[in-house]
Amino acid sequence: MVMPNIGAFIAWGLLTALFIPTGWWPNERLNELVAPMLTYLLPLLIAYTAGHNVAGVRGGVTAAVATSGVIVGSEVPMFIGAMIMGPLAGWVIKRFDKAVEGHIRAGFEMLVNNFSIGIIGMLLAIAGYYTIGHVVSSLTLLLSTCVEAIMRHGLLPLVSIFVEPAKVLFLNNAINHGIFSPIGIAQAKEAGDSIMFLLETNPGPGLGVLLAYWAFGRGAARSSAPGAVIIHLFGGIHEIYFPYILARPVLILSTILGSASAIFLYSLTDVGLVAPASPGSIISVLAMAPKGKTLLVLAGVVLSAVVSFVVSAPFVRRAETLPENRFKPKYKRQQAAAASGAASIVSPEPVAKTVAEAVKEVRHVVFACDAGMGSSALGATRFRKRMQDAGSSIRVTNSAVGAVPADADVVVCQGILAGRAAASAPQARIVEISNFLEDAALDALFEELTSTDYRNPAVGGVAAASGAEKDKGDEDGHEPTAGNLSADAEEFPILRAECIRLGMPSADRWSAIREAGRLLAGAGYVDASYVDAMVERERLATTYMGEGIAIPHGTSEAKQGVLHTGISVVQYPDGAEFGDERAQLVIGIAGVGDSHLDVLARVSEALEDPDLLERLKTTSDVNEILNALK
Repeated sequence: MVMPNIGAFIAWGLLTALFIPTGWWPNERLNELVAPMLTYLLPLLIAYTAGHNVAGVRGGVTAAVATSGVIVGSEVPMFIGAMIMGPLAGWVIKRFDKAVEGHIRAGFEMLVNNFSIGIIGMLLAIAGYYTIGHVVSSLTLLLSTCVEAIMRHGLLPLVSIFVEPAKVLFLNNAINHGIFSPIGIAQAKEAGDSIMFLLETNPGPGLGVLLAYWAFGRGAARSSAPGAVIIHLFGGIHEIYFPYILARPVLILSTILGSASAIFLYSLTDVGLVAPASPGSIISVLAMAPKGKTLLVLAGVVLSAVVSFVVSAPFVRRAETLPENRFKPKYKRQQAAAASGAASIVSPEPVAKTVAEAVKEVRHVVFACDAGMGSSALGATRFRKRMQDAGSSIRVTNSAVGAVPADADVVVCQGILAGRAAASAPQARIVEISNFLEDAALDALFEELTSTDYRNPAVGGVAAASGAEKDKGDEDGHEPTAGNLSADAEEFPILRAECIRLGMPSADRWSAIREAGRLLAGAGYVDASYVDAMVERERLATTYMGEGIAIPHGTSEAKQGVLHTGISVVQYPDGAEFGDERAQLVIGIAGVGDSHLDVLARVSEALEDPDLLERLKTTSDVNEILNALK
């Protein structure tokens, strides 16, 4: 609810820091923008985002209307109220839509749709005015009174005991914007600044942990720390250091002590910020510092970082690596499918159909993975070639599991994504697989689609695509074409010798993925954050493709970390463990835009030759890898 609207928080914070009477450039006229943005804009944006997440645009509009009642019914900024009312309104309108589905007479759809939003939004606004607004106001007043009592007794540093563990559990935004910001805003109106704005946003404690990993860590933990420092300190993305603590929970002591030391300093010097620092980067924190107190604010950040570093150092020194394997898989369905070699086909259709009838309806097969970047693209390329060789004109593309095209007739995905695929494409059959290259379900689907006269382009009214149409590719960008390659390909080759490692000793998949990512980062194809995104993508679903090949890549959210399109190749002759499988070739991929699709197509074509593939798994000649995959 909060993160998509951080830009609005920044705009309001800058207006506050610059133009309020105690700001850097006081301006009475521009100061009039501050209160309406705080009172109305920010809560309504939070509410709309929440409602939209639950029930689309209808949910967003209903949530905004409903939250207006909460705002008017309270005397404090309604961030918490918006966080409550937004999802609630989205849920109510979604339940209403489900209840009336199929019962609206033709021609009355628009009338019902608009009036339902108006009536439900109005009723929720009235309910919020009399209930949620007053409850949240009372709760905020109670918390504010407790905080003031704690401050009077000099115990405010003890708040860190609760704040830092809650942050690591990813409650940082809820704490900051739901609890501390409303209290801080009230205090800042009277005093000009508030220490409340520094209780959660201080980047110092997390910085100390990351610096300790950088100085004393080993392996992947140490190599990923420098990039994490930059993202955390200057980007304000505190979530980047949470996994480092979750992997070694004792480090929570360092952030608690670091935060407490800074709060103690701020209490002694009566220092706060004029507005929330959002996101919690050093840039935002210093920008919101009161005039004349910037150095004191900076001193608190430095002090907390030093304390956190000193406390973390002895614990990190013992660590050999960041143990991703402590995070046990949440899903067992995929492992069971891989062990049995079985697959299932889930059909949302209530009426059973014969194989022939089902086949004749297939026009478009979509391979779907979480991000629509790597696994599905390679699987689609392989399956498309099999279908073309069999003379079939069925269209085969790939997409993200949450964005399956509406014309998809069959969706192929890993078992753990089947539910999301069914929700995204209720009209399609879902074929569950364990990997995208060699799977019994893929063979069964291929036999099903090619065992009838459907191979004849005339059957079902499907015309064979012309060469020009094939070259043109899918207008959605799913078909790989040479034109998708990065414009700087000549200056920055897709594969360089320095991105190839041969004869590596056996390793677990986390080490193998980080090694592939480290090579990409070291060669300048990606920034350091992309390596962590590759690990995160693996936790969602395995990137092991079959035939001894794994193709790790980042999540779709990590696209901004890709600087140039490129690949890395790490060879494990004895195999790297990917669950129950072993990969001899781990090919890391990063693509600017959709260029990864073309790269995957080329990799797939190169690995079609079984003799070449076997040689690449054991070769000691870097040039052989280069010539095969360049």
